[in-house]
Amino acid sequence: MILLVALLACRPGDDTGDTTPITYPRLLAESDDKAAILDRLGDEPYDAILDELDAQAALPLDLVDDPMAWDHDRYGRNASIAQSAAMRAWLFDDAAAADVAIAALDDLATDFENNDTWDVNIRMPGPLIGFGTAIDLLRGTDFYTDEQAADHIGRLVTVTDAFYDQFVEDDVRRQAILGFAQNNHPIRTATAIGFVALFYPESPDAEAQADWAISELDTLWGPDGRYVQPDGGVSEGPFYYGFALAPSLALFLAMDRAVPASRTFHRDCRNRQDVDPWIGQECIDGEAFQFENPLHGELFASTVTWWIGLQTPEGLCPPLADAYFNPLNGAALLGGPTGDGAYRWSWERSARPREMTHGQDLIAWHLANVDPEVAPTEPAWTTRILPDAGTATIRSGWDSDARWLLVLGQHGAARKTLHDQVDGLSFSMAAYGEYLLTDPGYYKPAELSLPRTAQSASHNTIRVDGKGAPDKGLLTDWGDADAFLENGYDGDRVDYVEARQDYEGVRFERSVAMIRGRWFVVGDRLATDSTAAREFAWRLGGNAGADAGGTFAVDGAVATWERPLAGVRVHLASTAPGLSLVEPPLRDLTAPHVHEFDLARTVGHHAVVDGVVDAVEPGFLAVLAPYRVGDVGADGPLAVTPIDQGPGVVAYTVTTADALDLVLLRSPGSPTSFTVGEHAIATDGEMIVVSLSGAPLAVLVRGGNLTVDGVVRATGSPSTRVVSED
Repeated sequence: MILLVALLACRPGDDTGDTTPITYPRLLAESDDKAAILDRLGDEPYDAILDELDAQAALPLDLVDDPMAWDHDRYGRNASIAQSAAMRAWLFDDAAAADVAIAALDDLATDFENNDTWDVNIRMPGPLIGFGTAIDLLRGTDFYTDEQAADHIGRLVTVTDAFYDQFVEDDVRRQAILGFAQNNHPIRTATAIGFVALFYPESPDAEAQADWAISELDTLWGPDGRYVQPDGGVSEGPFYYGFALAPSLALFLAMDRAVPASRTFHRDCRNRQDVDPWIGQECIDGEAFQFENPLHGELFASTVTWWIGLQTPEGLCPPLADAYFNPLNGAALLGGPTGDGAYRWSWERSARPREMTHGQDLIAWHLANVDPEVAPTEPAWTTRILPDAGTATIRSGWDSDARWLLVLGQHGAARKTLHDQVDGLSFSMAAYGEYLLTDPGYYKPAELSLPRTAQSASHNTIRVDGKGAPDKGLLTDWGDADAFLENGYDGDRVDYVEARQDYEGVRFERSVAMIRGRWFVVGDRLATDSTAAREFAWRLGGNAGADAGGTFAVDGAVATWERPLAGVRVHLASTAPGLSLVEPPLRDLTAPHVHEFDLARTVGHHAVVDGVVDAVEPGFLAVLAPYRVGDVGADGPLAVTPIDQGPGVVAYTVTTADALDLVLLRSPGSPTSFTVGEHAIATDGEMIVVSLSGAPLAVLVRGGNLTVDGVVRATGSPSTRVVSED
């Protein structure tokens, strides 16, 4: 005990030989920060954060021990209470709050080997980081003795040692739970072990634990980990990314204060994988390296920017991959390191604003680390097209009524992850405060089963004789097929992107555009070497009908999903004859109707329609026309009129408050001259969108020319897309 207490008084873990006595706290904040934190109380968001902290600190501790099971839930809850109470004790010299934190730490049992949860590893940042932060804060008060600290640190270290032995030293368990994942599982495991090993290095294994943890985090958050794509997209999607981000922020903020940049770590390559998509990662066991804190690098910050780019008009992550609607915890903590006010803006304006506990309790961390000098600012951009991530978010603005559409086209490491779904080419849409065209989310009938929403049948894609892209299987049986986003354009009156994918012997090229920030067009061009007609089904699910609420109706070639605030009319046509809109039979808790995506995790069913045609290589053209319910003006239902142009060509005119636009899709070999009202159109393009009145715009896809009434509106080539807004 004497030796342990002596060790607590010296600076651990650097290579400089510095033994200067440490002042506390030093992780969440430093002793000199107290005055500044207290000074900004009285302002928002700090008073709101303090209210949450006080509410957390006032919760009753759960001190009912089960001697047969080490209960991570109980210790995680107690650690959150202890962290908040310890923050109060330090900030306000609150002896009663210190007593609460100490009681929680006194209760921490060390028989971790009695845990009975197969994935307890992802539960461990709660108790280890939470209790570790509480100890650090308490040591900055007059209410905590060295003897108490030594006891509590000993408990924390003992649990961490056992945790490390089970999940890192055990080769079989490590590979089964961490190896195949390469996602939030090893990240959360590493943040928990690393936090204790770095800041409480009393264990003989602390250096090895720190080396393993920092090796994991350096790889997975780095440019070669395949977890983060070069443009910031995260392979496992925005929901599970939140689980990885929150504890990582706590560790990186603490390291920024308490670990010298000069500290040397040594590579531990045990969890590197030699299977696709991780083949070729460089890792040399024992190699010395210095850790560059991701807080100060562009790649880590770009992951939060990716999340913000995806967020729905309600400020929640969409149900992309294995996801539910959810806010992001921790974005605002990057405001100080980056100077970017968009992170705090996103955090404050969501449907569940100022989230601070998803993935890790960061309430106290926000109170100390949300930088008052970085004001919340709306992002300077709206549409965000990320080819490496395979996500394109097209939006009219950042208001809650914005028109928003997400298009997917993931390839390589971006789709080869346990939490991915078979959703290449899929799209989803929101407008006027409602989520209207759906991605189905993450419904699983049992914890260890694949989600029933995982395969292509649940997504807004095209099926060929009842089949979509290949199903994914278990673990690294990725299935699916690479899809690619290309030819993006972010303009004033036109936003455009293409997605392409090959399956069932067909090349699918999907063109998606938002026109005038008001409506969308989806044009699908198909090509195949087959000469036999097959059944093609253009699938679309919307958030109404069945038990989703609202109403759903099919009228000829128009399907309408309507909710209380808004609806969408989808006008569908095909270049092949005989298209019909058919509703697939609904079977409970089964694709394509089942969904689970809202904040309450409600399992429900929504209406789905297939545009069915028998043909060799049909094209499909859809106009998505959202509207505000009850509006008879500019945001009310749009006039979308089909224009008959003969075999192989489909077209619509769309009338908005201040413009008339034509959208047209033609199959190869079909006519190149058209008459629309008083206008003469000539084009060899496969798809066009062009204004007939109002502010000019033109989109020419895979064609050399587009003229209206003899005036050239766009020129291009058979391999390009051209957008003109002149």
